[in-house]
Amino acid sequence: MKNININIIIIILIVGILISFKLRSKKLRSKKYAYIIPAYIPLGDKFDIYFDEITKFSKNNKVITIVNPNNGPISRKENEYYFDKLEKKIKQIQDNKGKVIGYVSTDYGNRDEKKVREDIDLWKKEWKIDGIFLDEGMGSNSKNYEKLIDKYLRYYNYIGEQIIVTNAGYIDNSYYKFFKKNIIMIVFENTYNEFVSPDNYLNKLNLSRGSKGILLHTTPTNIDNKKLKQLYKKYDLEYIYLTSKNWDTISLKLLEEL
Repeated sequence: MKNININIIIIILIVGILISFKLRSKKLRSKKYAYIIPAYIPLGDKFDIYFDEITKFSKNNKVITIVNPNNGPISRKENEYYFDKLEKKIKQIQDNKGKVIGYVSTDYGNRDEKKVREDIDLWKKEWKIDGIFLDEGMGSNSKNYEKLIDKYLRYYNYIGEQIIVTNAGYIDNSYYKFFKKNIIMIVFENTYNEFVSPDNYLNKLNLSRGSKGILLHTTPTNIDNKKLKQLYKKYDLEYIYLTSKNWDTISLKLLEEL
């Protein structure tokens, strides 16, 4: 009887170790990069800006692509030729497991709320997109940010159940007040060198809440991926958003090497 009890204890310990190992492995796997890719294509500029490459990259990676044709949406009536071409490219990405969201400026909380809603309406009514990117968002660094929390929460409610990425750019420990379920917040917008610097303000913050990402602009091609991954895990990040010198694109070769 004693031997039976010992065997049961051993079995329970083994099962516990296996479950713990499985949970740990799952947690480690969950830290694989997820990507936000800018596809900013002003009217009149070359159109086929690496959409085929984004499509291919989206097949095997978790990718959200931001489309921005004119510092926000355009209507079919405004430019039917351009609208039709971009619409096909969006579908192409979506058919290959990628998500596509539309760009909306909020001008750091200063833009008229009615204008912001008009842009959101245009994206939702005329485009088959998966969500909205609220750029120039008001981070918690502003002295009057408390007054703007309700405004951003209204935007979130207005957008509804779609993907919402909000670019706070800079945060302090009150950043969680801008969060809502399913919101992805860009908590750092600066250069790669500033991000890997020991003076990075994220080192002083509790980043245990919400789904977060970083935006590294003017990114060099020789970044230290090992260092980047260490910080990605340290700051409990999910998304990485890189831009090139002209802010509108990023080398997919660079992303593939990360």
